[in-house]
Amino acid sequence: MAQSSSVDLTILLFGGTIAMLLLAGGIVTFIVLYQRRILQKNLQLKEIETIHQKELFHGTLDAIESERQRLARDLHDEVGAALSTLRLSLSQIQHQLSKNQNVEALTENSKMMIDSTIDSVRRISNDLLPNGLSELGLAYAVEALCNKIMRVSDINIDLDFEEINEPDTRLNLILYRIIQELLNNAIKYSQSTEITLSLRKSNSQLLLHYKDNGKGFDFEKAYRRGGLGLKNVETRTKMLNGEVSFATQPNQGLEVTITIPTRDNLH
Repeated sequence: MAQSSSVDLTILLFGGTIAMLLLAGGIVTFIVLYQRRILQKNLQLKEIETIHQKELFHGTLDAIESERQRLARDLHDEVGAALSTLRLSLSQIQHQLSKNQNVEALTENSKMMIDSTIDSVRRISNDLLPNGLSELGLAYAVEALCNKIMRVSDINIDLDFEEINEPDTRLNLILYRIIQELLNNAIKYSQSTEITLSLRKSNSQLLLHYKDNGKGFDFEKAYRRGGLGLKNVETRTKMLNGEVSFATQPNQGLEVTITIPTRDNLH
């Protein structure tokens, strides 16, 4: 009888141990699954937040570019037209009063000031709304930008640009702004005399490559300061789901490589 009770106690202890182990295992499994579910929910929330932030950023960019277009058209259509009309009026006054040398000199100076203002209006309008970008494409607009820079500086730009024929106006505009930022930095800071700029479409990617022979800089220091427009280039590239790499050292120029998924992959 005592032996039977001992056996029952052993079985009870063994069974109880197994039950406790199963319960502990169940609790551990529940905790692991619960934590995994919480992690998945957090990742989903972060993904939703990232998408929302990107949509807000794109919305802000669209609003800024829309306002730029409005200002550019107002400058061209209203201010530019008014100045042109005023110049014509001065020419008529000068013609009628040409015998009066003081009036002639005054009107001539006024015409020169108006011409200078008209040029400024055209320049500002073109900076706000790239000339020919919407109508003639990215290659045309970039070529016009490069020609303008070469006319007013000692920089020679070797342009090797493939017309990508992407209907996405946002893509073309952001690429133009990236190139504009790089070229403006070259004028202001690099002291370069030679720039090579190329755009190629390969498989499912666009490859934009920039290189100059300027003085270069310490990339880490410049990036931390937020100078030279590096973060602007990086931010605009990320807006297109692209990647950018900068290669530079003091006295070794600057090389920038940007890869961007084509329109089919920009979602």
